[in-house]
Amino acid sequence: MITLTNVTTQYDGIAAAKALGLWEVKTDGVTSLKLAVYHNKIGTGTISYQLLEVTDPALPGVGVEIGVLSDAGLAGERILRGTFALTPRTGWRFYRLRVKSTVAGDDPVFYSASLGAE
Repeated sequence: MITLTNVTTQYDGIAAAKALGLWEVKTDGVTSLKLAVYHNKIGTGTISYQLLEVTDPALPGVGVEIGVLSDAGLAGERILRGTFALTPRTGWRFYRLRVKSTVAGDDPVFYSASLGAE
């Protein structure tokens, strides 16, 4: 569990937001990625979780956005899910989860996330 106190309006805006998940996926033949995020929305803004393909491991905040899961609902625990199509890739790739809110002072609680390839 990670409480993202004052999550900010930018991805990677606080140190805790950099600890949400990192996956290495062999992308040969993969046509989509399935992301699920279990969290507790605390605050009034829209919470957005971005799946980022890291293009250079030396620069883990730089990459290509694969997709975003957003929660604009009322406060409370829920699982967000989404499937994102991939253009053809080969080899092993790193994927990171990042978070931000439309209200900088929001304090969502991140419980866990999973990433599947198909």
